[in-house]
Amino acid sequence: MHGVVQHRITLQSSSQRPQRGLVATRASTTHATIYKARRHSGNLQLQHLTYELVNALALPAEPAPVDLQRWSKNIDVLYDVHGAGGADRVRRALLANPSLLSADLELWHSFFVAGFGLPPDCFAKLASDCPLLLAEGDVFTAGSCMLFFKSMGWRNKDIAQRIIGYYPRLLLLDVARDIDPVIRFLEGMDCRGGDLKLLVWEFPRIFDKDYRRHVRKFQYLGMYGLSIHRNGGAAAGTNAAGGVSAAGGGGGEGPRGASGGSTLLAPSGR
Repeated sequence: MHGVVQHRITLQSSSQRPQRGLVATRASTTHATIYKARRHSGNLQLQHLTYELVNALALPAEPAPVDLQRWSKNIDVLYDVHGAGGADRVRRALLANPSLLSADLELWHSFFVAGFGLPPDCFAKLASDCPLLLAEGDVFTAGSCMLFFKSMGWRNKDIAQRIIGYYPRLLLLDVARDIDPVIRFLEGMDCRGGDLKLLVWEFPRIFDKDYRRHVRKFQYLGMYGLSIHRNGGAAAGTNAAGGVSAAGGGGGEGPRGASGGSTLLAPSGR
């Protein structure tokens, strides 16, 4: 009797094994089929978009494989951040800013979205607003610039909303070449501490090539502690070469440690 029971158990277990294998095989086959279908759909979409870009932008009729691979990766990143239904927005963005095709969007996406925590839709806006940053800038320079603003009391959300959202060209500035000379000049004009932080908060454009003109204006207005009797001392001969123009300051809560006393300049509407 014991042998009969054992024989039945053996038969049941052996009959179940092919079923488990069949289920696993079906699941694997289904997953592979879905993946291939998605990949095929994506390839067709890329082919249509590439054909349109080649004709609209007068690109080589047969792009090199390395170029085509980079385009494919960048288009995938843009589709990802634009979300469902964003195919037409991606097409318009690339036709308006073809330099995005040559950028390393995977690296920038990793830096801003995965690393800094920038929302995907904000990255999509950045790609449309300032393709120059993504095509010609680098993450080290941008990161160093963001750290400078943090040293001025800015929070991550301030940088995301005001710098990345409104003044992304500031992230093309080199701290040692473009920002430090302006800071030394301002300190030579008695603009230090809380006054300096407030000036940077209210008027980020202070770091463009025309910073001396802005300083003279603030001197006459008696703002930010700037002395009208000083010309910047030794720092007056230092020029922030290569500065990048940016829009004027924006409103909101001031940076930590900044003193009040002047009206905030409102940023352009989003």
